[in-house]
Amino acid sequence: MATIDQIEEYVRRRDFTDYIMPVWLPFLPIILSLTTFLWFFIMLIIYGDRRTYYFEYYYNYTYNLEAEEIIYGFLGIYLVLTILALAINVYIVYKWIWRRNEHFKRQKLLFNAVKNFLKSKGLEVSRLEAICMEIDIEENEKNAVLWALVQFIPYVGGFLLIYVYHFLNKDFYKHEKREEHFLNALSTTLSKAGIEFNYIRYSSIPDRSTILYFVLSLVTLGFFGLYWVYTLTKDPNNHFMEHRRWEDLMISALKRL
Repeated sequence: MATIDQIEEYVRRRDFTDYIMPVWLPFLPIILSLTTFLWFFIMLIIYGDRRTYYFEYYYNYTYNLEAEEIIYGFLGIYLVLTILALAINVYIVYKWIWRRNEHFKRQKLLFNAVKNFLKSKGLEVSRLEAICMEIDIEENEKNAVLWALVQFIPYVGGFLLIYVYHFLNKDFYKHEKREEHFLNALSTTLSKAGIEFNYIRYSSIPDRSTILYFVLSLVTLGFFGLYWVYTLTKDPNNHFMEHRRWEDLMISALKRL
């Protein structure tokens, strides 16, 4: 039998599961890659010209060798920074999927605890049970490590990353719709017991079209893809902030039973 203390424990877990990612973080690999390439290109021009100048006009092999060593040093730095950008990108994709998994698991536990608590109070919870069953069936865990690394598979890695974008957008959209159904059913159940629980959502996740976003990314040479990346961070962030509002209201309502 679920208790208020157990429900409050699941609510407290949001500090761990509902990670609010800084919206700038997913753009860090792009910024790092572009600035690193630009820096290396400029250094290559500067020291490449210096090497040519000394070699052609002074025939000084020592200077030519020093310039080559400097260029190779810059190349090493460029490769290290490029690898760092790739590692950050893997971390970001991993964290997107990880917080999806952890949030979904927490909400399953929370909804089942709420349902069982109301049932123990003698309230009708058949609608809540049906929604919980649907959530158990539809919201499966994704392997965060595997999906974060598929982008490096030759030839198809880019398309697999697009699929990651797809299921992250769609899963959170469908998840929020099921959440709405649960909260509406909860409001109805509590109203029958004389308890008022009404929540107005300030921000909802839209149903984003993967095909449209992919085409727009191609047409704009990848620039629209930056907005797509933004949605993958911002939509869950807004969803988690909404949780903080309605969960606190729900706890207050349940305590009045």
